[in-house]
Amino acid sequence: MKDSCRVKICGITNLSDAGLAAGVGADYIGVVIEVAFSPRSMSINEASPLFASAPLPAVALVHQMEPERLEELLLKLRPHAVQFLSPEGPELAGRLKDLQPGLQIWQSLFLPAGGEVVAGFDFETLALKTTRCKEAGVDVVLFDTAAIASGKFGGTGLTGDWALAGRLVREAKLPSFLAGGINPGNIRRAVEAVRPFGIDLCSGVEEYPGKKSPAGLKALMEALRDAKGSDPPT
Repeated sequence: MKDSCRVKICGITNLSDAGLAAGVGADYIGVVIEVAFSPRSMSINEASPLFASAPLPAVALVHQMEPERLEELLLKLRPHAVQFLSPEGPELAGRLKDLQPGLQIWQSLFLPAGGEVVAGFDFETLALKTTRCKEAGVDVVLFDTAAIASGKFGGTGLTGDWALAGRLVREAKLPSFLAGGINPGNIRRAVEAVRPFGIDLCSGVEEYPGKKSPAGLKALMEALRDAKGSDPPT
């Protein structure tokens, strides 16, 4: 299964945890950069040593970061990808790729929590956003869960509407990750229900915010190997 479902371990705050993620066979790490609502957020300067020595391709997560600050992020961190939690990834994709050739742009798109019905979080709206992402040069989309009431986008620990996510993944024309409330106990169910290109998780393998659990990471990858998912898109 590991050959067909990519794994991103997000909310990495230190090189030790980055090494743990690499050691269990993850494909990417995610580092939250200057996101006010995240307890795992780091400044560009704080994150610089982590990006410089990262054992896996490192993704910088941002939210409503000013374009000038994004340019500074690229200059100092040289990330594998910038992941936008706010919606401006398609708008900025071309500009940022010109600044750093080979850079990937990842865009988070948000689902309601499982069972919720929220205006604007329906299949047609999200499918259109996915199409626009591809047209604008976005490389990857991530279907995550929003905490609508608190205005928190990403890192909520909430499980999303997997039936909706599965429909979106099947229709998407670019690689799609599933995020939101995934942990070793439900990863097999998530992968078999949604069949994503990859999974993205943070709190589900933590001892506490900002510190990963070696046992949790190992259990995650063991459960993932038992899941029956789909082959990655070509």
